[in-house]
Amino acid sequence: MNVLICGRIMKIKNYLLYCLVLFTAFFISCKDENAETPLAEGQGEVTFRFYEHTVYTIDDIADVARIKVTLQKEGSEEELVLPTIDVNADGEEMVSEVLRLDVGTYSVVRYIAYNNKGDQIHDMYLPESGDNTFVIKHEEAVAFYFPVNILEVQSADMLKNKLFGLCTEILGPDSTLWPKTWREENDDFKTWENLEFEEDGNHNILYLAGIVFDEKFKGMKKLPANISRFTTLENIMIRDIPEFEELPIELNESNLQSLEIINTSLASLPENLQIKHLYKISIIDSKLTEFPSCLSNHKGLEMVDLVGNEIAQIPENAFDNWEKLSQLRIQRTKISSLPANTFTKLYRVYTFDFRWNENLSTLPVDVPQEHTKFQGLLLDGCAFTDIPEAVGKIRELRTLSMAGNKLTTVDLSKLNIGHNELDQVFFDNNKLTSFGKLQSDKIILVSLNNCGLTEIPDLSGMPNLRYLSVANNNIAAIPVGKFKDNALLSVIDLSENTTLSSVPADFGVYTETKNSRNDVPVNLTALDLDGCLSLTWTVPANWCCIEGEYMFGGNGDKLLPAHPVIVYNRDAKGVTYEKCWNKDCPFRLEANHYQLNFAQDFDEIWAELHKEK
Repeated sequence: MNVLICGRIMKIKNYLLYCLVLFTAFFISCKDENAETPLAEGQGEVTFRFYEHTVYTIDDIADVARIKVTLQKEGSEEELVLPTIDVNADGEEMVSEVLRLDVGTYSVVRYIAYNNKGDQIHDMYLPESGDNTFVIKHEEAVAFYFPVNILEVQSADMLKNKLFGLCTEILGPDSTLWPKTWREENDDFKTWENLEFEEDGNHNILYLAGIVFDEKFKGMKKLPANISRFTTLENIMIRDIPEFEELPIELNESNLQSLEIINTSLASLPENLQIKHLYKISIIDSKLTEFPSCLSNHKGLEMVDLVGNEIAQIPENAFDNWEKLSQLRIQRTKISSLPANTFTKLYRVYTFDFRWNENLSTLPVDVPQEHTKFQGLLLDGCAFTDIPEAVGKIRELRTLSMAGNKLTTVDLSKLNIGHNELDQVFFDNNKLTSFGKLQSDKIILVSLNNCGLTEIPDLSGMPNLRYLSVANNNIAAIPVGKFKDNALLSVIDLSENTTLSSVPADFGVYTETKNSRNDVPVNLTALDLDGCLSLTWTVPANWCCIEGEYMFGGNGDKLLPAHPVIVYNRDAKGVTYEKCWNKDCPFRLEANHYQLNFAQDFDEIWAELHKEK
């Protein structure tokens, strides 16, 4: 069995040291006793190998010279303590002697590490995870590869010299033009601007992990090639430098994991760019005119953001190697279509974000039938005239957002309710004028702002609806019992319906008897009537102090505090309040206002309720 070498250099913390010591532990074998001895019945052979990734630290650390490892065999409660052994390396690869163990699955439980003076420097118990297990099979020789980092010490002066060289190449030798905190006499690296350090559990600096190049590096046209000499660099951000336009091919030699380029003049990437450990790249508000073909070869990419560029076409093979991708944002480009295998190849992506591509009017029809994590599809500000066919095929889809398209009607049958997990729909800023009956016991949020609606749609088919937003429409009246089938409705936004003038006394919401008080909207938390200029209505007294429910838990039952229904009525002077039924309630009404000044406005509440949209 082979374990793939880790693609990106792991953080340098104590647990990484266990990698170094524990995997070298297996090198002990019984080489003297077993060199010429045949395999015993029920034994197998294993060789442990790992490549040496050098990671520098500016914090002193004693060299690990000898180790003692404790194993546990699956099915046995007894631990096997291996003898103390030396740690050795062979070039760029470390290889153990052949180790003989009885057939079975083993876990590394603990290690103790010693320096070359015999002093104990680490004593670590390992977590119970698959990362520290291996399997021995009868009469088989197996090689295992592990992701291991070798620590070496780099002095603070060495790091300073590298940073000074970087500044000299970008800004010239005059140090007064460098970032203000980058000074020879400043030994506290934590105060240096634009640098990100990895620290240990005691907040001691281990190594330089990130650099931000911003307006302090104004005039930088190209990232210096010697950036690859910063072997510990994991993250680089280049932002707000209009002159910047080129990356060096030397990045191929770096250990970079994340690259963000924002608000620059970058028009292309080097054709042969291949950053081995890169898992995230963002190119935002720059000058790309073509999809960077070199990115297609980065098999380790997990997050890609291409936003605010002039890309007009994405090649059909662009996503062929992105099987690890989990986040994709392609926004504000000139694309009109996507590769046919977008959804089938990128089956690990949770949310596809294609917002504000004004020419995008079609989607691929093929979607994966299983093993997909596809839960969100964001198409705001595109050119769709109907719900794409793919929507009804996506089994795990939960969120569909098509605000600001060219919809005039919504064919709800294309949502294929029942086939998927759809629970949030956004159709704001479309000229709909009407919206049919949506029959679903999964839908919890419907947003139909600024659609030209003259009445609230039929909501009776959505018993679990919690959030409804129909702001800035032409709704004139709320019928009696309009929300009686929506017992869980929590937030209603009717703001800027300037023609709204007629509502029932209880606003038509679902109510129930609570502690002998009738008509209490126990689930309603907020109602926005801002800008409802024509409305005359009095908020019922029962809305001001709704007693909390009991919450049952392992630490005992807890009575939740009383709460009001928050009613927003800015510029709706016809909306008034009855005095609270409970004179001791902290939300008692005085002078037509709640005593409590609510910290949030409605927009903040609404944003929190569906911030994961």
